[in-house]
Amino acid sequence: MLNRLRRSIAQRQTARRVRAAQAKAAPPAKQEPSVRRLPKGMRKADVQEVLRLARLSFVQMQAAWDRNDVSAMGTLAMAPLLEDLRCQLDARGPGPNHTEVLQLEARLLTLEELGDAFVASVEFRGLIKEQHEVPASPFRELWLLANVKSAGRGWQLAQVQSLS
Repeated sequence: MLNRLRRSIAQRQTARRVRAAQAKAAPPAKQEPSVRRLPKGMRKADVQEVLRLARLSFVQMQAAWDRNDVSAMGTLAMAPLLEDLRCQLDARGPGPNHTEVLQLEARLLTLEELGDAFVASVEFRGLIKEQHEVPASPFRELWLLANVKSAGRGWQLAQVQSLS
């Protein structure tokens, strides 16, 4: 009985942390896009939508990683990156993982149309806590997102590079 109560409390705490991280991932008020020239047919509102989706994808990817949920990662990432993530999960092992996104800022560096795809480079920075007993640490990453028009899957993560 005590174990069930502990699990129930832990699940509620996890749900609260995810909601809090999603709220923190909301775009700052009146943030102007840093992209100087937009691809033909794109508006500033489209840029804000890309940033909103990028922030949401960041939080969702962290949650999927913690759950070891390859299926959820598959909706967020393109096939080559998904294979890399699968290998990293295998190396990590099946044990529990906990990631808490305490602060998240996103800046759109580029937005281009390349053939049949739109490609966005987004710089993320903030504070993340990956272990209960270890204090939060700053991070900085570059995410490459692609929206392949013919695939009809929307924006997906194509590549991640740590900048810190």
